[in-house]
Amino acid sequence: MARYFFDIIDGQVLPDMEGADFASPAQARAEAIATAGEMLRDAGLRSWGGSEWRMLVRDEESRTVLSLRFCAE
Repeated sequence: MARYFFDIIDGQVLPDMEGADFASPAQARAEAIATAGEMLRDAGLRSWGGSEWRMLVRDEESRTVLSLRFCAE
């Protein structure tokens, strides 16, 4: 198991200080996509302004292993 951290950048950096353990990078990727989808769905219900929103997934060494970027125009 390895620990991954899911940082949010939405006008400010909101670092994930806890992280979560996953058996593989593929599992961390799947969780990031599902979590980002849930967060964007919830934001849409509150009239998300469409400004760029990102999720960075870091490993235990603080290396970015995945970057998700969303924007609406």
